[in-house]
Amino acid sequence: MATQQVLTCLGFTTSSEGVVTCSQQAWIESYVVPPEIVAQIELLLAGGFSDDAFKIGLWGTLGMWAIGFGVGVVINILRKAK
Repeated sequence: MATQQVLTCLGFTTSSEGVVTCSQQAWIESYVVPPEIVAQIELLLAGGFSDDAFKIGLWGTLGMWAIGFGVGVVINILRKAK
């Protein structure tokens, strides 16, 4: 795991106007996501799951299973017919 020292705010204060500011900062060791993974995480967090792609994959898998099962049944009937 890639860990780095990261400046983090530990305490917040709110002014009378409603502005939030950091009142206490500290350096902590934290896991930092490598740049090559950032795009995948953003896609996941932004709703990157595609219902259409899932349906195509599901129906394709079920269709191939049904075709294979049907061919197996036909071959079995032809073997028994001999």
